[in-house]
Amino acid sequence: MIQKSHDDRMLWAQFDALEMGSGWDDTDILKPQIMIESVYGDSHPGSTHLNQMVEQAVYGVYQTGGKPAKYYATDICDGCAQGHDGMNVVLASREAIANMVEVHASAVPWDGMILASSCDKSIPAHLKAAARMDIPTIFMPGGSMRPGPNMTTSLVAGDISLRQRRKDAITEQEVRDYKLTGCPSVGACTFLGTASTMQCMAEALGMTLPGAALVPATMRDILQYARYAGRKIMELVEKNITVSQIMTPAAFRNAIIVHSAIGGSTNATIHLPSIAREL
Repeated sequence: MIQKSHDDRMLWAQFDALEMGSGWDDTDILKPQIMIESVYGDSHPGSTHLNQMVEQAVYGVYQTGGKPAKYYATDICDGCAQGHDGMNVVLASREAIANMVEVHASAVPWDGMILASSCDKSIPAHLKAAARMDIPTIFMPGGSMRPGPNMTTSLVAGDISLRQRRKDAITEQEVRDYKLTGCPSVGACTFLGTASTMQCMAEALGMTLPGAALVPATMRDILQYARYAGRKIMELVEKNITVSQIMTPAAFRNAIIVHSAIGGSTNATIHLPSIAREL
């Protein structure tokens, strides 16, 4: 096994001391070291549940002989930024998150990496960072939320917001009902917008476990996939299978074909070239 963390650790004894000061023991520092980075936070439904997935990935890494460490760089939500100056920072957040993951993955010599996110800018950010680092990596999509009443989605907000601006076009009860049911669970918005599209693109590129895209965020399956990811990353480390061996030109062609087949968000035509450029 090519274990970069071991070789680099031998250059500076303080590295081991710092890890052991963080709760590692003297057997942990001898194991392959896996960074598990997510955008977990209270920012929106696509991120608030990722800590549960991270914990399962942690178990999977431990089960297969590695030592995981959790890192975070929380993302933001396009929906929360709508209609005010916050929209000006949304696309920029993709670069900020990618840069932060690169910082986390560069300052410490990791043997492998697991990345978890659900939404519009965080998924391409994670894939860009994975491409830059080119170490064994698995991406864990955070899945999709449950639909609202009558199979509606959070995009009902468009109609609600327009009618709110017209006199007597909507009642307070209608507005309240939407606010209570528009996003009825954790997960990415349950329509084929950029978030769901990029989860599909991550799988089409080969960066997720097969079948992982768009698993409902409220089903146990998504936690099972996370546990599998923790186990599988150790196999990638063992075989030294890196991102550039997975996200090949053929993989991008496959993603473009899948995008056309599913009628995905046109924003993928912004993100796919940006990810490819990193390679």
